Amino acid sequence: MTRYVAAITGGAGHIGRAIAHKLADRGVLIAVLDKSAEAGKAFAAELEAAHPGGHRFVDADLMQPESFAAIRAQIESAFGRLDYLVNNAAFYDDAPGWGVPFEQEGYEAWLKVMRVNLLAPFFLTQVLHPLLAKSDDASIVNIGTMYSAVGPDWGLYEGTDMTNPAAYSASKGGLLSTTRWLATALAPKVRVNMVSPGGIERGQNAQFLERYNKRTPLGRMGTENDIAGMVSLLLSPGGAYITGQHMLIDGGWTAW
Repeated sequence: MTRYVAAITGGAGHIGRAIAHKLADRGVLIAVLDKSAEAGKAFAAELEAAHPGGHRFVDADLMQPESFAAIRAQIESAFGRLDYLVNNAAFYDDAPGWGVPFEQEGYEAWLKVMRVNLLAPFFLTQVLHPLLAKSDDASIVNIGTMYSAVGPDWGLYEGTDMTNPAAYSASKGGLLSTTRWLATALAPKVRVNMVSPGGIERGQNAQFLERYNKRTPLGRMGTENDIAGMVSLLLSPGGAYITGQHMLIDGGWTAW
């Protein structure tokens, strides 16, 4: 039986791992794309132990555009096909002008964020499109943020050292426009959607967490598995009539 193949950028990260496990539960083979060979290989081995079938690590430095052709070659060699692409990787590296107050945000940091969060999803899609177009259920999911749709509530951050960089929101807002553009350009063979998480709980400042939970209709921050469920639907025949859509998985944050 032919098994579908999914490539997940940032595959060894928190959300990437949850998506990979969710898809592997369905029998999908995973190409774990990550810039960290150590983390990527370890996670591919973890997937293989839990869901045997031939999951592989694919080296992917999305900051380098010349890596895109190499990524395609590795996927073709390892799997011979590609059905699903999840553009999940996001820039969170330590860099001057990143993760700082508005007055200190840096031009070079913005460029790095845009290269990973916006340019890489477009140009990786461009390179992998010939493989995807051969599938009978080709689908792309871009991972965004609720801040591609709304601005931050700055009251959440008062008295904490947490930030909400403009560059991140801008890059993901651009990715939303790109998602809709690709959905029309690649139709009818390839579906393209965007899933935007709200805040994901990962041991944040207690004061921030209390404020966030009060601000959210469902009364809690999200988990990686909350995101993985929607991604799995869109990467399946169950999502066959869904394209060009923006799914906000935010516990109702943007419903106020």
